[in-house]
Amino acid sequence: MSLEFAKTFTFLHKNTILHRLDPRSKLVMLLSYSILAFTFKNLALMLILFGLTMPYLLIANYSSQFIKGVKGLSFVIFFILILNTLSGSLNNSLITIVRLMTLMVIFSLYFQTTLPEDITQSLLLIRVPYSTAFSLSLSFRFVPTMAQETEIVMNAQKSRGHSIQEGGMIQQIRNLFPLLIPLLMNSIRRAFHVAEALETRAFGVNKKPNFYYPLRFKFIDFCFIVLNTIILGVGLYIQINLDLMPIWMNWGLSI
Repeated sequence: MSLEFAKTFTFLHKNTILHRLDPRSKLVMLLSYSILAFTFKNLALMLILFGLTMPYLLIANYSSQFIKGVKGLSFVIFFILILNTLSGSLNNSLITIVRLMTLMVIFSLYFQTTLPEDITQSLLLIRVPYSTAFSLSLSFRFVPTMAQETEIVMNAQKSRGHSIQEGGMIQQIRNLFPLLIPLLMNSIRRAFHVAEALETRAFGVNKKPNFYYPLRFKFIDFCFIVLNTIILGVGLYIQINLDLMPIWMNWGLSI
């Protein structure tokens, strides 16, 4: 799996409608599509759900990052396709792949269009404890950082003559073991630095911190929440009443 997939969770500074939306309204989008992605068991419904995410990609100008993310997941997609096809059916494999790609689009869109500080503030506004909200936003903030450090360690190992992408799949997995110790040490060192920085700033003393740019709901946020709630309701209704689906949607692929 390529490290480009982890980089899709990096916030991108752009001036789009999705970037200007309140994180709480985008959280409704994330929850709605996630629930439907795990609920749908029909290939046609999964494809329609994935198609509904495409306008978000265009609005957020995210198409190039999406292609890089798919390339990063190419090994996982190939593994799912082969394993599920051999043990079950091609239909189940495609459903799993489309579900994975839908979740990748929604989660990466949320984190690429939302500042980490806004994520923390939005969680506080929905009554999540400050320590928990800060820890969640901080953990997602370090995902691309870990990817960059992994890439640096891999290049350092290659400069010393260590082969990483040579041999079969089992051998490539074994080649990754020399990367674990440097990455583990860097993670521990970063955790100590973050803990010391938080202590010097008296983290946790103020239970209700103030923010320089407080979040405010706008009319477009309300419309966005209504839109995603309607999508969630219609999707659940169709899934519960599969007999009401048109004939062209009751199809699948098998081997």
